[in-house]
Amino acid sequence: MYLDDHPPPHVYVKLRDGRDCTVDLDSFEIKGRVASREIREALVWIKTHQVDLQHQWQRNRA
Repeated sequence: MYLDDHPPPHVYVKLRDGRDCTVDLDSFEIKGRVASREIREALVWIKTHQVDLQHQWQRNRA
């Protein structure tokens, strides 16, 4: 997550090969050239920490 980033609330996931994507914190929609199977573990982590991530997003936007 980057401070002062654009809405909607999202986080970035970067792969070892340099590709990256964003994951929407509400819908878990993936934007970028990354398949969900490639970031399976990251998606589990994001879903587990969704509430905390959304609170952090709101704090950074205030």
